[in-house]
Amino acid sequence: MGNYSSKQQRKRVRDTDASSPTISKKQRHEKLVELQSEQCESESPLLLPFSDSLEKIDVPSASEANFNLPAPSTSENGNNYYVFLSFRGSDTRKGFVDHLYQRLKAVGLRCHANPVFRDDEDLPFAENIGENLISAIERSKVSIPIISENYANSKWCLRELIHIMKCKESRGQMVLPVLYKVTPKDVRQLEGSFGKAFKSCKDKFEEEVKQQGPLALRKAVDLRVFESEKFADGREGELINELVEIILHKQQHDFQPHLPVNLVAIEDHVAKVMELVDLACRDT
Repeated sequence: MGNYSSKQQRKRVRDTDASSPTISKKQRHEKLVELQSEQCESESPLLLPFSDSLEKIDVPSASEANFNLPAPSTSENGNNYYVFLSFRGSDTRKGFVDHLYQRLKAVGLRCHANPVFRDDEDLPFAENIGENLISAIERSKVSIPIISENYANSKWCLRELIHIMKCKESRGQMVLPVLYKVTPKDVRQLEGSFGKAFKSCKDKFEEEVKQQGPLALRKAVDLRVFESEKFADGREGELINELVEIILHKQQHDFQPHLPVNLVAIEDHVAKVMELVDLACRDT
């Protein structure tokens, strides 16, 4: 592409030379520099996500304006996930979230080349961050918001949760909220250290996040929640196993074949297939 642009620039200089036979070499050089400068000014800068966490990215207002745009097609952005993980990186990225992510990848989910979305692994570089997050949420079957102490002081976490709850209401998306070392009361009423984290940053949030963020938190807590400190007496491995089992059960239901009700004499064939499948083996 660069070679093509250079050739076009040289051609335009030659065309200028033809119309002005007395042009000097110095003038031709200045003309080429001018054309190259025009090309550089016309190119838009790329927005690159940081390697740590989305919560730390100060995205320009243009990106924020695109946050509620319709999601692009799968072929355009390649977002097609089964599970979307929403979390505060500084609280849970290297611990609970990493263990859950690795476990979900290990069990595998049929018909999904990209079974789990986690921002540091799956955000395409040089593309609109807000647009890709929304697309990933909308193209997921299950969302797991891991609501931790500092979750509500991140505008990105609150934006994700707002859209997750919208997808639950409009599309029936399964939402499995995990309260990681926080209580339902603190999340619902914005109390304790959780409430302090939100109040310390809310003045920096745009109005939509200020208004809809607390509402989305209350809606999430009204669902069946998994409290890390209470489930299995605080054993996080047991909690992760439970979440994985729920997701596998849903996935099995999603991919059950839709057969006509009037089929007859297929029981023996089904029994033979089920025997070959060997459902007792987890790897199957």
